[in-house]
Amino acid sequence: MNKYRTIGIIGGQGPVSTADIYMRIIKYYQDKLGVRYIRDYPPIIIYSVPTPDLVKSVEDEKTTYLAVAKVTRQLEKDGADFIIIACNSLQFLIDKLQSLVKIPIVGIVPIVSAYVNKTGYKTVGLLASDTVIKREVYGKHLNNFGIKVILPDQSDQIVAEEIMLNEIGGKSGVEDKRKLKGIISNLQTAGAETVLLACTELPLVIKQKDVEIPLIDCNELYAIEAAKLSSKIQ
Repeated sequence: MNKYRTIGIIGGQGPVSTADIYMRIIKYYQDKLGVRYIRDYPPIIIYSVPTPDLVKSVEDEKTTYLAVAKVTRQLEKDGADFIIIACNSLQFLIDKLQSLVKIPIVGIVPIVSAYVNKTGYKTVGLLASDTVIKREVYGKHLNNFGIKVILPDQSDQIVAEEIMLNEIGGKSGVEDKRKLKGIISNLQTAGAETVLLACTELPLVIKQKDVEIPLIDCNELYAIEAAKLSSKIQ
């Protein structure tokens, strides 16, 4: 019998970034826990949920909520011990979703915000969807730590959102990376000490090796936390 906790993943916003988080969980088991056999990996249930657009705005909040609420309940029924949501934009619904189930829903925002605070950065550039920015998904948490958030200007935000959509559609490339580097440079010029990639698509487009300013990869932090929670022997 497998000794690890079952991870439930709500994904699909988009599918490739969901797969990226899944593979990072697997890599944690390989690198940190020295797995050798198939039985050494944690049970993971993934529901990929097509929702209305969340990048440029919350296109249809009711439809989005109902779709995600359905799979939240289903993950609990299917035996998940806890749930992660492989999308920053959906995090604004986390309190409503948590009220539907008894198992914990582990949010990405507290994990990332605590990490930023631990690093000692006081000014953070935030690259995220319109939903994350308008709903202040990160702003409130970071401000509680006394961390100032710098946002892209309107033109850079529009470009960043197009890059996110290109990645979701499997069409991002060298030009998107070049544009993203420019946006990151502008955030640094505006005073950012580090830049938070607060969209699960962005770590697929740009890596730390591409820029000098420190990047905070939300996918990596979330995956590590999920793997650690799962690997605690029951």
